[in-house]
Amino acid sequence: MWDAIFESDIRGTFYATKCVLPYMEKNENGGSIINIGSMASCSGDLGSTAYACAKAGVDMLTKYTALQYGKQNVRCNCVRPGLIVTPENEAHVPQALKDIFLSNIMVNRYGCPEDIGHMCVYFASEESQYVTGQVINVDGGMNSHVSTVAQFKELNSRTW
Repeated sequence: MWDAIFESDIRGTFYATKCVLPYMEKNENGGSIINIGSMASCSGDLGSTAYACAKAGVDMLTKYTALQYGKQNVRCNCVRPGLIVTPENEAHVPQALKDIFLSNIMVNRYGCPEDIGHMCVYFASEESQYVTGQVINVDGGMNSHVSTVAQFKELNSRTW
């Protein structure tokens, strides 16, 4: 299972990057590589170790690609989606899990595919031409705070 996850999540990203770089280097305008990471790469969890490690590799591949190819006008950034609820996956996400996420998300909704798409469009656009090597969380603010914030909110307390 470890090898299969690494083959897909980090090696797949590496191979796609390796294939596109020669074309971007030849283009005087370079290009923009947008990797898709995961919130799993930035904090511990009780499972998904291989997935988290592979996605942490995507974070670092993003930074190294930006560093090594920036002088050729190749930018590389990574989007880390939070919980994205779609009509296809909503029935498969247990309500208890959705409740935990929603209590920790700083906005009053789950993410949707358009949230990720908007960040990718920005990274692909000329508007982001001075942005490279960044790993951006698109998670409704979930990862912007310590894990006890939701419980403190329930207690109407700012701190312990």
